[in-house]
Amino acid sequence: MSAVLEQVRNRLGAGWEMYWGYPPKGVYLLKEEYLSDPSSLTRQCGRDGLVVVYIVAVAGDFAVVYGRVKPHNVGCPVATFVKEFNRSEVRTAVRALVEYATAVDKIPVFQINPEVLRFAGLCDEYPVVCEEPEAVVKRLENREQEKSERSQAAASRSEWVLGEVLRVLSDLVERDPIYVEVLKKVVENPEKLKKCYD
Repeated sequence: MSAVLEQVRNRLGAGWEMYWGYPPKGVYLLKEEYLSDPSSLTRQCGRDGLVVVYIVAVAGDFAVVYGRVKPHNVGCPVATFVKEFNRSEVRTAVRALVEYATAVDKIPVFQINPEVLRFAGLCDEYPVVCEEPEAVVKRLENREQEKSERSQAAASRSEWVLGEVLRVLSDLVERDPIYVEVLKKVVENPEKLKKCYD
């Protein structure tokens, strides 16, 4: 258990204080549907030094809580890490929790509560989380359509170039039949032609 807590402390860095017990009331960083039900942990408590960890960034009277378990009657030991930020540092406080959640715990950003990011002014850093899902889907669809249009345009340019090459070759073959032999050699051994241009 102490090894887990030491890892959390080391990853958080300086300024975080730990106490045993539940976190203070606050807004949760993760959307509620991604918080585990504490009753699912009851069977695992006591084994392998399981401890439920909460990390809380407090900025004035605003507390943001990061944890992966709903804080209701957890049967396991509960440790809470807290750091006080100035009220003007809400953005920094929330960013610290988001970075911990995504970098250390590998939480996908879509699990983060967009209201917390909006309040902290972090939508410029996490636009996919803050935007409405329909807007994100629409933008992705537009990108795919643009990509398709670009590839079609490139294909039509390639077809035009190939058509021009065939027209010129046909014209040359009509004027001088020896070009048929040259073309056969190129088709049989394109590497030889490539060496001429290297």
